[in-house]
Amino acid sequence: MTRIKEKVIEEIELLPEDILGPVLDFVEYLESQRGKAEEFKTKHGSFEKLEGKVTSAEHTWEEEKDFFEWEAALTEVEKIKRILKLDEA
Repeated sequence: MTRIKEKVIEEIELLPEDILGPVLDFVEYLESQRGKAEEFKTKHGSFEKLEGKVTSAEHTWEEEKDFFEWEAALTEVEKIKRILKLDEA
């Protein structure tokens, strides 16, 4: 994995300046999605716990909203990992 990271850094250093902005935006977006997931975990415990509450018991609108936002954040992170094939490394 360290070699992969080194290679990514080497390639990024070769990118023209005008490409670095969108790359940074992408990295910040991924970081924000992971941050959202961590905030929801701190607030609600596990994703599965909140899912169970939302799908089978009384719950608040805020819990339902958090569940769908958390699911979307996790889905985005997994999608990006599949695109980059990070889960194979």
